[in-house]
Amino acid sequence: MANTDFKNFTLQNLTFAYPKLDATYKYNSMARKSEKCPQRAQGASWSIGWEMNAADAAKFEAALVAHYNSCNTGQPFVRVFGAKKLDNGNTLFTAKRAGVNGKGEENKAPEVVDGQKRPLADLAFWGGSKGNLIISAHPTNDPDQSYGVALKIVAIQVTEAIYGGSGVDSFDIVSDGSSAFDTTPASNPFADIPKTAGSPPANFDDEIPFAPEMRG
Repeated sequence: MANTDFKNFTLQNLTFAYPKLDATYKYNSMARKSEKCPQRAQGASWSIGWEMNAADAAKFEAALVAHYNSCNTGQPFVRVFGAKKLDNGNTLFTAKRAGVNGKGEENKAPEVVDGQKRPLADLAFWGGSKGNLIISAHPTNDPDQSYGVALKIVAIQVTEAIYGGSGVDSFDIVSDGSSAFDTTPASNPFADIPKTAGSPPANFDDEIPFAPEMRG
């Protein structure tokens, strides 16, 4: 797959859903939930979700489709893997990073920082936490030869973390059979972070436009 097949998107001011970043997880079809597992287990991944309203989701999906079409796969676009329409009209997106890549090598865990760009000490934060996200989109297909775009975690900034308690995170998202993400992340995605957050450059690699969170 050519490097141009991977395009980064910066998403700001998100409310996260179903974050699973404190370890790799895999979906247990019998228990109908994700469970912690060794990084080398089949299907193991880190993941995080976020919800978008209908208008924002449509714009985001249009940008993903445009990127897919620019990759000249020769196959018609069918879906965004990890996207699920909700009853309230919003769309829930999920991005992942596989435990191992296509060569069988262990992937580095996603970079997760706080509002001051420091490594987040406790990665077991709950849904409802807020922050910014950078994902990489690339064309892929599932075993049924349904073609579309997959979303891979590049980096996460958590500006407002929620821990503990009970609620919707007691439930889980039913697996939709999305393919694994096996590309190696940038060696230092937090290098040269500009002071003002904004859209990434066209060939964005190591710059993560997370601005430090200002508190009074």
